[in-house]
Amino acid sequence: MFILVIEMSKKEWFEDQWFWEEYRPILFPKERLQSTSSQVDRFIDLLELREGAKILDLACGVGRHSLELARRGYEVTGLDLSETYMKDASKRAEEEGLNVEFVTEDMRTFVGEEYYDAAINFWSSFGYFEEEEDNYQVLENVYTSLKKGGIFLIDVMGKEIMDRIYTERDWSRIDDGFFLEERYLKNNGEYLESDWILIKDGKVKEHKFIYKLYTEREIRDLLIRAGFSSIEIYGDLYGSEYSGEAERLIAVGER
Repeated sequence: MFILVIEMSKKEWFEDQWFWEEYRPILFPKERLQSTSSQVDRFIDLLELREGAKILDLACGVGRHSLELARRGYEVTGLDLSETYMKDASKRAEEEGLNVEFVTEDMRTFVGEEYYDAAINFWSSFGYFEEEEDNYQVLENVYTSLKKGGIFLIDVMGKEIMDRIYTERDWSRIDDGFFLEERYLKNNGEYLESDWILIKDGKVKEHKFIYKLYTEREIRDLLIRAGFSSIEIYGDLYGSEYSGEAERLIAVGER
C-alpha cells in the first residue's frame, strides 16, 4: 500500500487533543457504544461487503466500528487525529489479536493508493473544515484510496434534518457534573457553531467548534465532483428514503 502524507501547519479546533480526551464520555456514551454491533450489521448489508474486504474507517474515533469489523474478519485501517484514541484502540486490537491498523493522521492528507474495497465516514465526521476545498480534498483522498468498484459511505446531519430538530441550547447531567451545549446557525444555515460547556469538580471548561451542514443535493454534487458514481442517498442505515423527517443523511457512492 502506498500512503501519501502532506504536511499541514494550520492549527484548528479538532487538532486540540484536550477536547477529544475531556469530552470522550459525552462523545461515546454507553448507549452509543452498545449500538456498534448493529451498525456494523447495517454497513455489511448496505455496502454488500464481501468476506475479507479491506476497509478504511475514516475519522474512526475510539475505533469501535474498526474493531467490530475486524472481529468479523475484515482487514481494517482506522484513521483518526486523536493520538489517545488510536493508542487505546491499538492496544485493544493487540489484546484481541485483530487484523486492524490504527493510524494517527489528518484525513485531508491520508491516501492509500487504490487499496481499499470500502470506506466509511460515520457520525458527522465530515464537514469539519471551514474551507470547502479542504472538505472536498477528503472526498478526493477517499476516491483515490478505493479500488475500482470500491464503495464509500458517508453519514452527516443533513440541513433538511437540522431545520426540523434545531434548538439553540440543551443541557444534561453527567456522572460528575453537567454538560451544556449552545448552538448558532451561521451564514443562512450553512454552518453550525457549537459551544460545549462542561461543569464538573467545581470547574467550568468550554470548547467552541464549527461544522459544515449539507443538503442532499450538496453532498451528491460533491461526491460527483470527486469522481463517485451510482450515488444513493438514504435516511438511515436501513436504506430508508431520505427526507426532512429522516434520522440521518447517508450517502453511498462507488468509484
